[in-house]
Amino acid sequence: MRIKHAVYYVANSIFVGMPCNRVFIKYIFLTAFFQFFSLTMSAQIKVDTSYNAEQLVYKLVGLQGIVVGNIKVSGPHLGYGYFTDAEQVLGIDKGIILSSGSVFDAFTANHLPYKSGYFSDPKARKKPKGDKDLNRISHGTSGDAVIIEFDFIPLNNKIMFNYVFGSEEYPEYVGSKYNDVFAFIVNGEKVRRLNIATIPGVNLPVSINTLNDKLSNQYYIDNDYYKKPELKKSIPMQKKRKPAKKNKVSDFKINKAKKKKLNQEIVNNIQYDGLTGVMTASCYVVPYKKYHFKIAIGDVGDLAYDSGVMLEAGSLISLKDPEQPKFKDYPDLSGKLNFQSILAGKVIPDQQSIQDSLDEAEQDRFAVTNINFTSASAIIPDTAKNNLNELANYLIKHLEMRCELTGYTDNVGSKKYNQKLSESRANAVMDFLIKKGVAWQRIKISGYNFEDPIGDNSDEHGRAVNRRVEIVLYDK
Repeated sequence: MRIKHAVYYVANSIFVGMPCNRVFIKYIFLTAFFQFFSLTMSAQIKVDTSYNAEQLVYKLVGLQGIVVGNIKVSGPHLGYGYFTDAEQVLGIDKGIILSSGSVFDAFTANHLPYKSGYFSDPKARKKPKGDKDLNRISHGTSGDAVIIEFDFIPLNNKIMFNYVFGSEEYPEYVGSKYNDVFAFIVNGEKVRRLNIATIPGVNLPVSINTLNDKLSNQYYIDNDYYKKPELKKSIPMQKKRKPAKKNKVSDFKINKAKKKKLNQEIVNNIQYDGLTGVMTASCYVVPYKKYHFKIAIGDVGDLAYDSGVMLEAGSLISLKDPEQPKFKDYPDLSGKLNFQSILAGKVIPDQQSIQDSLDEAEQDRFAVTNINFTSASAIIPDTAKNNLNELANYLIKHLEMRCELTGYTDNVGSKKYNQKLSESRANAVMDFLIKKGVAWQRIKISGYNFEDPIGDNSDEHGRAVNRRVEIVLYDK
């Protein structure tokens, strides 16, 4: 009761000398405070934003076979932090959170059907930066992006970690352009800009529109118990309604019967109206090679309504997986390598024999080369068709494998023209594989116009090698 008396004293002090309606204002102040206080006291999940990027990444990395370095973060400081969840409400006891709004808004009782923690004035002309990988994955325009990046060296052939995704866009905006998304992008040896935040068994990224109460709902946890709150944004097939005049908690009607059926621990501790269960992201890598990892989240379509991704502390590990297609055993070199030199991009002379042995161990793996095109053309040259026939046969025999096709161009012509041309080239290779019997669901394509050239665009030889489709194989 001492707290209550103290707050009442503060309220009296604040409103002394105000007009006669101060009693009513005081009542509103105290009511709001105790609502907030009760939510804060009931919350079991604590979040701390005092950690820097290096500390967070080292919290994420487990004891099994991962060396990290070159760590950096971009985005507002309130967009990332370290959380502890003693009761494992999330299914995770501790970890790092990245959010498109304030991380402090994520772990409170779900007292609003949608919560927005803007990092800047939403009416400002200059919007918070988005991210091109998030744009590519969501097929939209992102903003409020928070990104942690680092290099890593795996000591084994498979990496994996655990995470949970949640959002205030659920469930009202499923199927709309407000497709908030996050990404775990791995880039390096035999892995090209691969997003490993995907739905198990489905070649789709985890997002509002791909994982919800109707699609892949075995991974979805409903945390919404409000009766059709006023929509603030238009969605397809939905008549635009007039916005509500008020925006108080009491304006939102509660479906009490549904609320009783929900997980009360989640209702009382998680603000998001929907979230996933604990998911696992993984991919195959080449041991002792340097990779780049990017963890990103952002709003898509607008800056309203927060989304967050929580990664389990200590869960980023590498392990030896003999089930990898074409697996070839490799030696334990963890005590023989200078990892700092590898992270710095150097291979020192006395390690060259080790590097050669690793390359030799990889040569038995099925290898594909880029498919090159003539200028301004998306027609596959005859010289490339033998390679594509071999690729099709390999994919038909190895049903566990998937294929990613990325089209590129030289720098002749506008970016808009070359974007379309790069996509046409990737489509041409996909059509070839489909005609040979490869299921379209096992192929994903993208185009990057004249980004990331591998040759010098100032001469014809360089432009020729840039007119290509890169082919990457990965396990589902």
